[in-house]
Order: sequence, then structure tokens, then C-alpha cells
Amino acid sequence: MNPKCILGKAINHGPDKGLGFDAFSACPEQGLYALCDGANSCPDSGRAALWLCHQITCAPMPEDTPLNFEPLVRDLHEDMLLSFPNTAATLVGLHVAPWGLRLVSVGDSDLTLYKRRWRGWGSWQKNCTMPKDLDTYGNPSQLIASEVLDTVHQLDLPAQGTWLALMMSDGPARVLPTSSLQKTLQKISHQKPSSEDLDYLCRALADEALASGCQDDVSVAMLWIRYG
Repeated sequence: MNPKCILGKAINHGPDKGLGFDAFSACPEQGLYALCDGANSCPDSGRAALWLCHQITCAPMPEDTPLNFEPLVRDLHEDMLLSFPNTAATLVGLHVAPWGLRLVSVGDSDLTLYKRRWRGWGSWQKNCTMPKDLDTYGNPSQLIASEVLDTVHQLDLPAQGTWLALMMSDGPARVLPTSSLQKTLQKISHQKPSSEDLDYLCRALADEALASGCQDDVSVAMLWIRYG
């Protein structure tokens, strides 16, 4: 049975859409979702990030297994080095399939999965966060189409119960405290939310990030997933 998915988002939120270097793409029919953040110092970054996340969500799908992001990302890395030689981008994304979830990350954007405690009736609790690639100065240590791409992080989660995926570019992820995230997520009840509900919560988090002094692009996306 295919899982039910509801998406909400606020991408490049704020006055004049900020720098516009973040990009988001979704293909619900294939269960693919991706958020990319282009390098701020490069003028072509917005276009490169949009190209990258579209390529991820339009990838050819295997018939009976989750998408293997590793070879796909490495191929796109080589393509970006030729097509967008003066920029680079992060990636967080996931494949939602009948047999489970597969998560992917490269760079310093944030992808965290939450699950309800007490057999689905408790509060939302963090289940896992994808690795962030950071050097000792807090800068991304690898990006797609950068000089070095060492590791494409992947993680599989079971097709079980209800999940909430929270994706953020590094700007809001750096300034929003865990307490604010938890408070916002608890507004999602046990019933299935609407996309308008999740859009509103994404905008609320994005507004809070801007009010907290975030100078970077602000992008937040939520994906509610229910199996069974």
C-alpha cells in the first residue's frame, strides 16, 4: 500500500525572496522530494540548485527497491562541474516508497525525521537527523560540484506508522532553537493535516528565523507521511 503524504513549504521566504539561492522540488507520484541550497558567493547558484533538485526528483525509478542516491548524486556532481563550474550546492531529500523511507544528505542543510511516541499517540519526538558536513570553522566541508565530494549520506527507515520530515536550509537550521521546532510541530495533531496547515507552520518557522536575525536564504519544508 502506498503511503499518504502531505507537503508544506516556504522556500526563499521573506522580503524579495532573499538571495533566491535555495530551491525545492517534489514528484509525489514517485515519492521524491529534494531541497538544495546553492553557494551564496556564486551568482549562478539559484539556477544550479534548482537544476539539481529537479534532477533528483525526476530520476528514473527502480521497480522494487528504493532509489540508490549514491550513484545518482555522483553522476550529477560530474554534470554540475561541467554545466555550473562556478558554483556548488547542498542536498537533503528523501524517497517515500511502499517499502520504507530512504534519506539522503550532502552538505550542511538539515533533514530531521520525527515520530510520535506511545504508539503514535504521544508528542512528536526526534527520531534521527541526517549528518551535516562541517569543517572546524562551521563551513560545509563538501558540496555537490565542489572540489571534493567524499560521502553521499543515506539512511533507511521502516514503512511503519506516521513520520514527519522537516527540511531546512542551513540559515534557519542554525538560528531556530529546538524548543521552537518542538513547539511548532506539536501543533500538528493526530489527524491528517492539510497542505495549507503545513504551509502555515513552515512560514511561521521561516518568519521566526528572520526575526532571529538570519541573513541567509530561509527555506523550510515539511512532509507528513503515514503508512497503513
